[in-house]
Amino acid sequence: MGSNALAFKNWAVSENVVVTSPLEQFRDRRIGIDAEDYLHSLLFAGNREPLLPALGGQPFTLKKRVDEDLEGFKAAGIEPVFVFNGLDLACKDRISILNEGKKASTILNDAWNIYDQGKGEEAVNAFGRACIYKSYHISRSLRTHLHREGAQTQTAPYAAAAQLAYMEREGLIDGVHGCASSLVFEADRVIFNFDWDKKQAVWIALQKCLTKLELTREQFTTTCLLSGSSILPVFPELDADTITIPKMQAARGLLKTVNYDIDSLLRQKDPAYHDLFYQARFALKHPVILKSSGEVEPLSWKSGPSDVHAFTGQRLPEELYYYLARGVAGPRVLNWRTRMEVLETPPLDGGNSPAYKDLVQKKLRPLRAQSLALMTQSLNRYYQKHDVDLACWWNEQSKIPLAVPDKAEPTKAADSWNVKTEQMPQSSVASAENFSLVYAITSLSNDTEAKATVTPRNAGSTVQMGDLKEARANIVWRFLQDRGYLNADHTLSVWGKALKAALEQALSNGAMSNTRTRTEMEEAIFMAFELLRLDVIDKKQMFPMPPYSGAPIRGSDNDKSNTTLVSRVACLGTLQHSAIGYTGPLSRHLLAYQQTASAVRGALRDLLEMHACHMLLSGTVDRSLHGVQLTELGTSLPLIKEPDLGLALVVKSHLDELSQPADKRQDITTWFAHAEDISVDLEKAWKLWDAVNAGVQAAESSIVNSDMKKTFRVADEWLKQKLERANAPNGTA
Repeated sequence: MGSNALAFKNWAVSENVVVTSPLEQFRDRRIGIDAEDYLHSLLFAGNREPLLPALGGQPFTLKKRVDEDLEGFKAAGIEPVFVFNGLDLACKDRISILNEGKKASTILNDAWNIYDQGKGEEAVNAFGRACIYKSYHISRSLRTHLHREGAQTQTAPYAAAAQLAYMEREGLIDGVHGCASSLVFEADRVIFNFDWDKKQAVWIALQKCLTKLELTREQFTTTCLLSGSSILPVFPELDADTITIPKMQAARGLLKTVNYDIDSLLRQKDPAYHDLFYQARFALKHPVILKSSGEVEPLSWKSGPSDVHAFTGQRLPEELYYYLARGVAGPRVLNWRTRMEVLETPPLDGGNSPAYKDLVQKKLRPLRAQSLALMTQSLNRYYQKHDVDLACWWNEQSKIPLAVPDKAEPTKAADSWNVKTEQMPQSSVASAENFSLVYAITSLSNDTEAKATVTPRNAGSTVQMGDLKEARANIVWRFLQDRGYLNADHTLSVWGKALKAALEQALSNGAMSNTRTRTEMEEAIFMAFELLRLDVIDKKQMFPMPPYSGAPIRGSDNDKSNTTLVSRVACLGTLQHSAIGYTGPLSRHLLAYQQTASAVRGALRDLLEMHACHMLLSGTVDRSLHGVQLTELGTSLPLIKEPDLGLALVVKSHLDELSQPADKRQDITTWFAHAEDISVDLEKAWKLWDAVNAGVQAAESSIVNSDMKKTFRVADEWLKQKLERANAPNGTA
């Protein structure tokens, strides 16, 4: 959608149908912003980061640019309201989703081939063509940052553009900042951009578009849909590389050839798209929105059809839409439930490895089934009786049932956690006030105190958790027990004790002394254990067919394998980088591993969100918590931010150089032009490694076998020798 939205804006500017107004005209106004259009504009326009899909994680410039806009709004006296897209409409079908993934995968594969040929500038341009693919985690981080900066946010039940058009009509906002999607949902004018330097707003009026294109409103809507929008993919015939003119013009030209008889055109050329098109048209005519009264329903429900689900998808309880709106949960798991399908698309590296395919098809399946079961328990019998299938891009016709209905009591163990503030156990190293993974584990070190937290809610009890600290603590404890770190009596399991050893080592070696990176470090350690449990963290060649470029290349085979393992652990941390696009070496090999970790992290975050929703839906947490409190709950849970690949690239480059003679080594600091402090980041990486290794060595043999312990121990000894020799006076290897 992002590239199509930008193409429409570029067309509007080039055809001189935009209008500029003094910024002062918007003072004391509330402007609703299509948050994902805003995000895509940041990723595509201006100082964009074309290498983002080669790094994963977050754009380095995102926070700075968002903060600049928030300051601009404040200075101009404008109150922004950011609205995110919710559930997918039915017209965003599996074929179009898979086509988008496969198209992006082809673009990225070509970009890597160009990069491997040493054509740096061409590769940058090639990567930039796919820079918004896999942006779900970026949207989640954007919403979190906006909330923490005090901006108002919400998620629409379905299309943000529909919600914004409703909000403007009801006087809840004074204007819409978005793109063509807002115009097709019958907004009369849409703001494209606020230029803080020129102190003006750039906007477009629907009537001016109609006059320029010589179209009726109905014809304009049809043209916009065919050229691609947030609710419908571009008409395949217009998506060919041979189309060099703006898609709006191409769509208009195509429609003129059939005298705007869209029905006959689609029936003749693409019957499958014909059905999607009319689903989209019905979605425009009967948009489902969250009303100011709190009800979720079609805008014209009294005169609307009885089969709204045919173009919106299956309905969920209004309460769940409210938790979606407030950011307690994202739309991903809810989409799986209403579509009855988990659809895996290719990762950024292409997903050609058996290891990644095995991960998403088999190893993550129970985790996703558990997330779905937690939510399904509170839904009606229709959902409780219907399973959800898993389909993967390399064989989408072969579906695998997740067996969600078989998880009859997925909440039985979780419901033993109803710990009130006065019952929270003490930790010698962390505070319950600033709840963290460190506190969640170390506070249960004493078995007696841990068992005292077994607090099942009595049947018919009206006692609820009324503050965020209680809710957050119990959500995380439920999650940790679900993942096997806590026993049924709430004592630490063997995995919990190993994780505790790693966290305590991180506290001891200073890895968590910097509050800026404390959350990053505890989450990185936790992720290392999750990857260990899934048997995807070792030094084996995981990406052999074809071998991905960018693997360690210096020294002996032992040097290369140990560099691989240490670099993979470093994938779980982040590089402190200036707010400017990345320049430096790339590695498809490490990107493939980062995407493996990303898939696991995303599945774990989904489970956390579903525990939060279950506690609200079941009445365990007070439903009267107001919207901002619910948003705070969602944004305060762990695993929001996905790490980039930068730290792993620095670690791999550094260790590669240490594995060759001192007189041949290069200064890697010159390779990473915009890294803030490579020496600090390397020290962080070594402390992270030290903590993870300590946990591995402390683990009982029943969960971590002697071979795996030896693998980490050997790598640890190797790393210490490398660093000691590098720091010796003569720096010999």
